Amino acid sequence: MKNKWLHIILLIKVVLLVCGQEARGQQGSNNLFFADHDQKKMTLPFRFINNLSIIPLFINNSDTLFFVLDTGLTTAILTELSLSDSLSLEYSRRVRLSGLGEGEPIQALHSTGNRFRIHDIVGYNQDMYVLLQNIFNLSSLLGTRVHGIVGYDLFNSFIIEMDYPHRLITLHNPVFYEPKYTRNSITFPLEMQGTKPFITAEIEQEDGSRITVKLLVDLGASHALWLDPHTDDRIRLPEKTVETYLGTGLSGQIHGVLGKISKLILGPYILNEPIVAYPDSLSTARATRLGERNGSIGSEILRRFYVIIDYPNKKLTLSPNRSFRDPFRQNMSGIEIESTIPGLPYYQITYIRKNSPADRAGLRRGDEIISINDQSALTISINKIYDIFESKPGRKIKMTVRRRGEKYKTIFYLEDWL
Repeated sequence: MKNKWLHIILLIKVVLLVCGQEARGQQGSNNLFFADHDQKKMTLPFRFINNLSIIPLFINNSDTLFFVLDTGLTTAILTELSLSDSLSLEYSRRVRLSGLGEGEPIQALHSTGNRFRIHDIVGYNQDMYVLLQNIFNLSSLLGTRVHGIVGYDLFNSFIIEMDYPHRLITLHNPVFYEPKYTRNSITFPLEMQGTKPFITAEIEQEDGSRITVKLLVDLGASHALWLDPHTDDRIRLPEKTVETYLGTGLSGQIHGVLGKISKLILGPYILNEPIVAYPDSLSTARATRLGERNGSIGSEILRRFYVIIDYPNKKLTLSPNRSFRDPFRQNMSGIEIESTIPGLPYYQITYIRKNSPADRAGLRRGDEIISINDQSALTISINKIYDIFESKPGRKIKMTVRRRGEKYKTIFYLEDWL
């Protein structure tokens, strides 16, 4: 899957604040485990949309709910429910959650004593936060029903293997797990800072300088690489950057710039010209207070490997897969879209980058997409639309939209703005 660069979702990645104090969440919960204690592993398919991995989860007496996997998240968060969803929870107290973004902490409910189930896996006395506002709009952004985000609760209980080419996740019982290494695999020590996993990597910048950086391993972020120049004076912005909206965090919108570095170096493996998000200092102030980290490595990098995340033994193992040499590409249209009815192919434009091809072609925020290159939007998925927008510079794009009840047709050409 290619990179959705105007559609980055920088999910949580940060501390949760409860009335000004750090929330401990999972640290007071029981781990998840196989109902049959002799079971060695379980494999299940996951959905992979916009570089986010989505798995089914049952909570208490609920129907199937769908949660995004996020290694950067401490305690599970319920982000939204529809009128058709059935779920009973115990609410113990009102809290304030704070994270990436330029705004203030948001209100949520802290629910304790919940039962989680993922097929053969169960967990009791699970903590969860319930957002009082649907700030992420995950269902609309991903075009499918998504109810929340789950992280440390799951990763701390199992050794987790991600097979991106086949969209399979395998959860291994740590008691029976035997490490699998190949001649192509590289294992990094995981530094656990509280509930968050970090690795050390190396970057090469445009001027040829190489810097060792400490990166959060962030399965819940769709970007390739995130770097904060404010954490190290040697981290410099590339000569060519573009200011843009990067996504939404717990504390509001995240702005910054996008650019490219020469290389990301992971042991023997070199990824050339990855696209890097450089959030501004206001958006990341709370995150950088958590410790001496320089940024994060997201799913646009991780999807290029077979990944084994081993919290119990503090290891991360990577083996290149068939996507390893995929070029890093960006959305060359300047458009962001979302589904107006999650699960159904009805799309509208939610963001237009200033002076982008789409902007110059007269497209506007709120336009409802009718067709792209003469193909009805009713037959296209969100992933397919972004594949078109990332295909190649100079590609002709014909779009028909509906605006205030009237059809509007326009043509523009994709531009590589990095």
